[in-house]
Amino acid sequence: MAQVIIGIPTFRRPLWLERCLRALPDLQRDRDVRVVVADNDSDQRQGMAVCERLITEGYGLPLTSVVVEKRGISHTRNALVAACVADPTAEFLVMIDDDEWPDPAWLAALLQVQATYAADVVGGPVRRVFETTVPDYVVRANQPDYKKTPTGPIDLVDATSNILFRADLFRSRPAPWFDPEYALMGGEDKDLLVSLKLEGRRFAWAADAIVSEELPASRCSAGWMIKRAFWVGNTDTLINLKRRPPGFSFATESAKIVGALAVALFNMTIFAWHPRRRFEGARLGARVIGKLVALMGGRHAEYSVIHGR
Repeated sequence: MAQVIIGIPTFRRPLWLERCLRALPDLQRDRDVRVVVADNDSDQRQGMAVCERLITEGYGLPLTSVVVEKRGISHTRNALVAACVADPTAEFLVMIDDDEWPDPAWLAALLQVQATYAADVVGGPVRRVFETTVPDYVVRANQPDYKKTPTGPIDLVDATSNILFRADLFRSRPAPWFDPEYALMGGEDKDLLVSLKLEGRRFAWAADAIVSEELPASRCSAGWMIKRAFWVGNTDTLINLKRRPPGFSFATESAKIVGALAVALFNMTIFAWHPRRRFEGARLGARVIGKLVALMGGRHAEYSVIHGR
């Protein structure tokens, strides 16, 4: 009986999906676990083929896969939630991405923190592994300092790349749980999580619940990370415009944008000779431009491009 469902969204990354799936039977666990893969590739169905082969080989956990016809990450995550809601024995939905793989203690750490703090949502660190060599300042820009976030209550978990939800959170809400408007943009996870925060839900952090994520060569460049900063600024602002969290207004956001733009221009001009400062300025500037585009109604379709294998 599945007390925990591990949900994996996937789209044309069969090799990485298999790596993730092969790591799951080795998890430390004292609960029943079921794995559900939502394959957003309705044409080639590569993810489903991986699952069917592993089942034939005698996969170590109950494993099912579903094909999601509508293109987009929101639809794929909603399929995982639907599978969880449909299972009355499921107490928790845990999500991990297809380009990640967990440490053996990952699931146990998430569950322990949830029980300790009666949390509705628990997040954990994502340790990024670069497929090709990048400068140290690029690594630091994309690897948060998790030492600053110890295990315990936290204000917000802002992504679903390593997360545990109480299943009842979804049973108390109507579908769709992840907004289809973000299907090709991304940001659907933060949108949902911000809404849960505004409801007063409890968040916690599990510092020992570690997953690793491989960044493919196509993402191992300063240029791509500057583009990603634009996307982050764009989606964050769209979410704020939709949810209107406390402290957000056009006046406060405009003041922040002006200040950030000044810092970005300073780094890009005065320190143009310094690679790290120039990169930091460009990244900050891209994020500011993403915010401005959002305020004018523009949206960036981050998930229209496939990275990985």
